Amino acid sequence: MAAGKELLGSYNPKMVHAGDYPVVTDSGTVAEGETIIELMPVVLGTDGKIKAVTSDTVADVYGLAAENAEAGEEVVIYLTGQFFGDSIEVPAGTTAADYKAPFRKLGIFLVDTDNAVTATQSENGGE
Repeated sequence: MAAGKELLGSYNPKMVHAGDYPVVTDSGTVAEGETIIELMPVVLGTDGKIKAVTSDTVADVYGLAAENAEAGEEVVIYLTGQFFGDSIEVPAGTTAADYKAPFRKLGIFLVDTDNAVTATQSENGGE
């Protein structure tokens, strides 16, 4: 490497936005004991804190996390937008298609959910 130059790392962009539908964001504090993963559907707890969605809370989805965050941290949340179904992180036992109708009520639109896999499937090569 030439003098005065340093390797800054690499950047691998994800194709997550599926169109030009307006994107609106907000932020919130992650609830105790929760870990939020980028592009994970989230719910708003009764205490006003952000929690990871579960297979039991799909209908109560609040938004889509824009970044990773741990308990007590602030996290940016997409409240509207158009996203590829295979870009979101869904819990085991659910598929991106399960979120299509609940997200639509919020102004989040999922595209190509039929080809999306769960996070567990993508880690195992789609099996």
